[in-house]
Amino acid sequence: MSATTISLSNPGAAPPELVLPARPEPVEGRGGTARKRRPRALLLDHDPFSVRLLGAALRCRGFDVASAADGQEGVRALLDELLQLDVLVVSLGLPVRDGWAVLRLIRGAGGERDLPVVVAADGPPDAVRAQLRALGADAVVDLRAGPGALADEVERVLCRAGRTQPRGPLAPRRAA
Repeated sequence: MSATTISLSNPGAAPPELVLPARPEPVEGRGGTARKRRPRALLLDHDPFSVRLLGAALRCRGFDVASAADGQEGVRALLDELLQLDVLVVSLGLPVRDGWAVLRLIRGAGGERDLPVVVAADGPPDAVRAQLRALGADAVVDLRAGPGALADEVERVLCRAGRTQPRGPLAPRRAA
């Protein structure tokens, strides 16, 4: 298996470097489709730089990535693509409808329990992590750990949900 190295720059900040493993095997869709396909992620984040960075990390892992810049647009995209999605990645700081409201809507009012949800946040304290998990987040990732950490956690969540097979040694993470 070969790795891919990506360097992206953000003006005024040291450029992060990602070393990402080769692409995973395609997975079977949530809608029960018989053909194999690449896993699909919906990324909800208002920051274009974060969308590019996190989207690139997921694409390097073999994901097809769709995105939305605010919570309302994200809910519409979710409704349009629900049966094709394998994971939802949502930032807490979304405009219009924040990540908290999106998670409450999906898990509570919408009753959707099968779609894995990974919440991305900047330095979430343990109490916030616990609240998000209680609302139904499958994982909470600190964005300061970098896009590779988010991609690792997305893969762990999908493996736990039985949607993909592990591609290599993914270190176990402590429960958040």
